[in-house]
Amino acid sequence: MKTKEIAEKIKEVVGLNYYPVGVQFTDKKPDNSKGFVSKGNGCIMPLIFTAAKGKTVAFDSETTGWACSAFYLGYQEWIFEGIECYLSDKEVWGRSPERFIETPDKAKKFIESQIPESIRDKAVVFKPLSEFEDGETPELVLFFANPDELSALVYALHYRNPEQEDLVVTRFISGCSSVFTYPMQLKSQGKLKAVWGMHDISVRKRLPKDLMTLTMPFELVTELHDCLDSNFFITEQWKIIKDRNQNSVKIGDTLPIAN
Repeated sequence: MKTKEIAEKIKEVVGLNYYPVGVQFTDKKPDNSKGFVSKGNGCIMPLIFTAAKGKTVAFDSETTGWACSAFYLGYQEWIFEGIECYLSDKEVWGRSPERFIETPDKAKKFIESQIPESIRDKAVVFKPLSEFEDGETPELVLFFANPDELSALVYALHYRNPEQEDLVVTRFISGCSSVFTYPMQLKSQGKLKAVWGMHDISVRKRLPKDLMTLTMPFELVTELHDCLDSNFFITEQWKIIKDRNQNSVKIGDTLPIAN
């Protein structure tokens, strides 16, 4: 089945409020793609979110946004001098510390674990999965999901693998790392896993409060798709949740109260 058809069916059956977003590498940014016009001028996550609304978004070595985005996209080897202090407990360049990690030493070790294997020379494109043409295969697929949608995706991934404990993984990482860097690291290691992301406190304020992310290789998306007609999505139980998700129906209006 074509990528476009897979995308459309998943969106319809799950009742997603936003488009699944495919990630691909291209020699240059597509014409008319949204993005930054230079380096160092913004966070990439709100832009990536626009891809879930139907836009094509792209970045290259000259339009990476902030230094952290350039690092996590694979365009530079370090974020900025003093990042380990900023993540911990020391002011850097007049900016109050984020206090995400106990000490600068621990923060430095953490950042070192995130360093890209090589500097990227291609553009990174985020666009609706339904807009992938024949012959195009995404590296990753990203879902912006609320609790109902996230729960459905996690359950669907486990339909064939109910005992696999690490099929969905999560950890302390930045927002852009959770939707790109870490999923790409897992994929390069041959590990088919979905990454539950967007825990980043510094980024959550830039996105709707009820959204998180789930990012996975395209292979997992095709597995998810292949079970849509046989798993819980065909049950009345899911129809109730889907209706609530799409129409803001109160669950008490449709479910009987147990004695």
